[in-house]
Amino acid sequence: MKNLFIFSAMLAILFACEQPVQKAPQIPLEDFFRNPEKTAFQLSPNGEYFSYLAPWESRLNVFVQKIGADSAVRITSETARDIAGYLWKGDNRILFLKDTGGDENYHLYGVNIDGSELKGLTVFEKVRTGIIDDLKEVENEIIVQLNQRNPTVFDPYRLNVITGEMTQLAENPGNITGWMTDHDGKLRLAFTTDGVNTTILYRDTEAEQFRPVLTTSFKESVPRHCSPLTTKCSMPCRTWDATKVPWYSST
Repeated sequence: MKNLFIFSAMLAILFACEQPVQKAPQIPLEDFFRNPEKTAFQLSPNGEYFSYLAPWESRLNVFVQKIGADSAVRITSETARDIAGYLWKGDNRILFLKDTGGDENYHLYGVNIDGSELKGLTVFEKVRTGIIDDLKEVENEIIVQLNQRNPTVFDPYRLNVITGEMTQLAENPGNITGWMTDHDGKLRLAFTTDGVNTTILYRDTEAEQFRPVLTTSFKESVPRHCSPLTTKCSMPCRTWDATKVPWYSST
């Protein structure tokens, strides 16, 4: 009986070994590079709408859909380049960034959630726009950073997203790599580096000059998302780093 069991087991193993190997399905190379069907979901400040990026004419565009509705409204019509990122500014307007031909000179635009009143806000030739603070608590204003004055450095500006009017808040001497605002949307901190050491600059008001308050070596670091200016350590859109891409689209 024991021998019969061993014989049966050997036959089962032999039969299993003779089964053809199942090949894994081949994934088309294009699948690794094509745009997602939907991405970068965001909720409107009043909670009545949600938005996302989705392909239209093979390019990522912004769509807005009312909660409970069956369909969305496409509010941008880009065919040459994907929308680089977007954010809600109030309950009825969306800001988005795009470049031209992959030059990474991102320009900021604003559009209503029904697709009307499209307006270019920082459309300057060979100038790149970055978002420092979207100023959620301040209606119609954000703080951006542009290399308009000098192509090699970025200066901060307060921008009215309705009129396009800008006010420069400081001048980058060339070594500032990041900025930070307080929870009132005032530009209060800057970060400089000489390639080895990093210095934090501080000012009490936007009318004052920055002054150094702390210098650290390459062996030390201070988290840029926490500072004595804030009551909590969570500022995803309130700090800008010149070494990073100019958008915080999903945070």
